[in-house]
Amino acid sequence: MQKTWRSTVAGVLAIVAGALILLFGLMLSLLMPVAAAYRFALMTVVLIGALFLGTGIVALIGGITALQRRHWGLALAGSICALMPPATILGIVSIVFVALAREEFTSVTAETAGAAESTTGQDTPATTTSRPDAELTSYDRAHTEADEEERNA
Repeated sequence: MQKTWRSTVAGVLAIVAGALILLFGLMLSLLMPVAAAYRFALMTVVLIGALFLGTGIVALIGGITALQRRHWGLALAGSICALMPPATILGIVSIVFVALAREEFTSVTAETAGAAESTTGQDTPATTTSRPDAELTSYDRAHTEADEEERNA
């Protein structure tokens, strides 16, 4: 896996977009006292401000994970959240670069398997299942038990 500049650029763009969105959300939240005189406008300003603050935080976290090249899904979600109006162009470019750099990202399961292998000191065979929580079939269990009995004998 070769590391390229794509994930770094995507992370920086998502962080900048997230910061702009956060500033815009804070500006809306600070305008809340102005809208306080109007009963219906107050709730609208609060909801829109909360929407901008939430998406800005997700964009920042997604940008950080893109810089670390971890959790591709979260990096993509952060880039999608960077599409909010103050930084729409930055969000579009960030989405493109995160999508192009998918192979550079590491998965949590691969790191966990590597850590388990290093702690046991044994090479554990990698199993490929369609579901991570898949249980062994009765055939697999019988053969596993027979293998263990042969090792113990």
